[in-house]
Amino acid sequence: MHYKLYALLNIKPSEYKIVRQLFLVQFFLGIATAFLFTSTLTMFLQAFKVEHIPEVYILAAFLLLLANWGYSRLEHQVTSRKLLQKIILFSAGSLLFTWVTISFHEFKWLPFLLSAWNMVVYMLVSYAFWGMAAIIFNVRESKRIFAVVGSGDIPAKLMGYAMVPVLTPLIGVNNLLWISVFAFLGAYYFLGRFQHRVIDRPVHAPHADSVPPSSENRYFSSSLITQIFYNKLIFSIALFSLIAFTVFSLIDFTLLGEVKARFANSPDLAIFIGMFFAIGRVMAIFFKLLFSSRVISRLGLTNSLLLSPVVVLILTSVLLLPGESPNTILYVFGVMVLLSEVLKSAVQEPAFFILFQPLEPHVRLKGHLIAKGYMLPFALLGSGLFLMLCYHLRGGISIQFIAQVLFVLLVAWVGSVFLVKKEYFGTLVMAIKKGWFTGSELFLSDGPVQQLLLNKATSANPKDVLLALELLERSGYRRLEQLLEEQFYSPFYEVRRFVLGSLIRLQGRNVLGLVQQQLAKEGNDPLKPDLLKAYYSLIPEVTAPNQEALQTLDAEAYQAALVGLLQRPEAETHKVVHQELEPLVKDFGNVRQQQLVLDILSEASATGFQEELAQLLASDYEQIYKKAIETIGKVQEHSLLEFMVETAKAREAWHALQKSLVYFGDTVFSAEVLHARAPAGFVRAVVLAAGKVRGEQSTEFLLDLLTEEEGPTPDVIEALWQKQAELTSEGKRTLEAWLTRTLASCLQKTSACRDIRRKAVLQLLATTLTREINQEVMLLLKGFALRYDRRQIGRVMNLLKLHDERRMANAIEILEHLIPKPYFLALDKILDFTFDVPDGGNDPYVKIKNEVPASAMVASIIQNSQMQCSAWTKSVACYLIPKLGGPSARMILADEEMLPQDHLFQETKEYVLSAVK
Repeated sequence: MHYKLYALLNIKPSEYKIVRQLFLVQFFLGIATAFLFTSTLTMFLQAFKVEHIPEVYILAAFLLLLANWGYSRLEHQVTSRKLLQKIILFSAGSLLFTWVTISFHEFKWLPFLLSAWNMVVYMLVSYAFWGMAAIIFNVRESKRIFAVVGSGDIPAKLMGYAMVPVLTPLIGVNNLLWISVFAFLGAYYFLGRFQHRVIDRPVHAPHADSVPPSSENRYFSSSLITQIFYNKLIFSIALFSLIAFTVFSLIDFTLLGEVKARFANSPDLAIFIGMFFAIGRVMAIFFKLLFSSRVISRLGLTNSLLLSPVVVLILTSVLLLPGESPNTILYVFGVMVLLSEVLKSAVQEPAFFILFQPLEPHVRLKGHLIAKGYMLPFALLGSGLFLMLCYHLRGGISIQFIAQVLFVLLVAWVGSVFLVKKEYFGTLVMAIKKGWFTGSELFLSDGPVQQLLLNKATSANPKDVLLALELLERSGYRRLEQLLEEQFYSPFYEVRRFVLGSLIRLQGRNVLGLVQQQLAKEGNDPLKPDLLKAYYSLIPEVTAPNQEALQTLDAEAYQAALVGLLQRPEAETHKVVHQELEPLVKDFGNVRQQQLVLDILSEASATGFQEELAQLLASDYEQIYKKAIETIGKVQEHSLLEFMVETAKAREAWHALQKSLVYFGDTVFSAEVLHARAPAGFVRAVVLAAGKVRGEQSTEFLLDLLTEEEGPTPDVIEALWQKQAELTSEGKRTLEAWLTRTLASCLQKTSACRDIRRKAVLQLLATTLTREINQEVMLLLKGFALRYDRRQIGRVMNLLKLHDERRMANAIEILEHLIPKPYFLALDKILDFTFDVPDGGNDPYVKIKNEVPASAMVASIIQNSQMQCSAWTKSVACYLIPKLGGPSARMILADEEMLPQDHLFQETKEYVLSAVK
């Protein structure tokens, strides 16, 4: 039964104890405030006219400001538990003092003061309780739990309001305060028993008032808004709260005015107030417990804030219709009051507190105090002054007039929701954003900077020299060629090599002379191959002595010289290279010489050597035909593409094929020869190559594969992600179809895995399937990033890998704003599964189901094609069949058409069948 309740309330078993403890504390606080509200309101309406209500608002505003000042001082000195305990005792003591004063002294203005004090007590208790709850949970937990925890005050207030009509005739209105006192003491008792490490440590750092703005605020620190409100999100929520409190104040005033006009004596007032608000709580308790967290999840956190203003705006519009009778207007207004109360407690308040969760804990508490503690007194002050002015100018206030004012305020309230939505999204982005620090811009053309680089160019550190020369070249330094020639004689090999390449690239006037001078020197110069390459590419004419000199060179120098010749544009030079390479190619038994030919053609990216490459591709030596495959791509020899692909298939040279296709580039993926769907190794090699190439052809090739349900989907998504594919409209539709299919299959996997976790004999399968689901989540996120927002979702993925609970919660929360709601709801369920820690089978999602035999679970993994489990997971399921006992193996593996046909599963199947004989 417990597990059904957990699932119904949308909480996890591991959260039950904390939720229960918080619920009990909130329950007793709700009883206390319910009886306090009823008794004080009854005493006030009995003793004063409605015209005095604005004065109560104004007095309450000043008392709240004073209370907020004391609260902000106290919260920096004690833990969140101690803070709530002190406020509970203070509230109970103030009520006890009030009862003594009412019972033994005649003080006419005490009901007036108590009405204002009721608001102060309610707000202080609310600050402290929700401030404590806010630092316990992250934003994702808050969306589920706050509605349940907050519902503790609903049955409490229902009891309180319902008992008022029964208790008032028996004990009197004044003695209702005793029930509030005892309820406060009950809350104090259960709070003392509440155990959680967070609530017993200080939330604020020492000298918290003087700390500089946090990372959420550093970009706006000079703004007047952030100087006052600390954070733009807090400002937007504060504006939202100010309008909401003003609306509710005007609604409460109008309701009390109508109640006062219809009930004359104290018991009748108390009974009506109790019954009216009891009806509201009956409506709220079911809505809040069963729908609140789900409404927030389905509509989205910020969108759920629109419920209250939109519903009240619709009913207000009805009040403004002409021709309505006074009774109809009163009934509609009564319905509006009830619905606004239900939506306020069931949706708006939980959502309101969740909005602060992406902030740091101490900033959350500051936000609570500003948005609720300071906005309420300003709303009361503004409402009180406005109502007093209306009484002075108009002599009275009708429901129609209040409806007109409410209409204007509600439109502004709706507008403030969109501001909150904008700032909430921005805060989520800042909460998950990595810190990147950028230095000052280096002005390379400035004289002092160039002088600094010139000094570095003569450094004893070769890395400094290389960096200085590179930057001077980028800066357009006028005497760069002279500087490079000086550095040509550097003692450092890497500097000389860089200088040689730069002089050739810049077409230096003396480069050939410098090269000849260096080659004339005797000794073993490590730069000799580069010098020979430069020499044979720069000499005006390749003479006979130059050709004869080739025969005297060692293999490395010979390769460099031929590469230099191939860099020349003359056709005659290429004939010389052909003549040099032909005997090497035909020397079939000399692998080293054939390797040398391929190295030369590859380095020079030479074209026109089809015959040589074809012969080498047909070699029996693995290192030769693999290198030939790569070289064909390197030199872009499209005429050999089909022969190369067939050779790679026949010899399973997948890695060489992949590298070759990358060299070919995007256009090669339109070739028909690459569109074969077998063998699997070939398809995977082509997919991986497509992922390393930019362009439309490779993207279309991958998207075509994505439409095939049995295709290499993980590799395709990885390839699209790696190449940062830009999708066309058709490509986006293809990706959306894959996302829909994959979310559905992944949800099936999570459901199956919950069942499998309960079977001790299937724990290996549960671990394997969980690992597959985790991998699929990352694949889904990459798919969403490709379709919607790569940069933001990429950050989410990075944070999920960190396993930082708070930042992960913020990261997932931002997904709700980046992907469509149906996708997010499905993905959210999958993410909840991945974050759940198996707890010995106590999973609420499993307990409420019928027991499923282990053999049926294994059969589902192997045979359910819609679940799309990987070959490895299916093979693990097959491997466990002998442990099930009985005829399970034969039955599960009997239907060959239902079984996977891949090599890994077939091998496992043969092993299992042999084991159960």
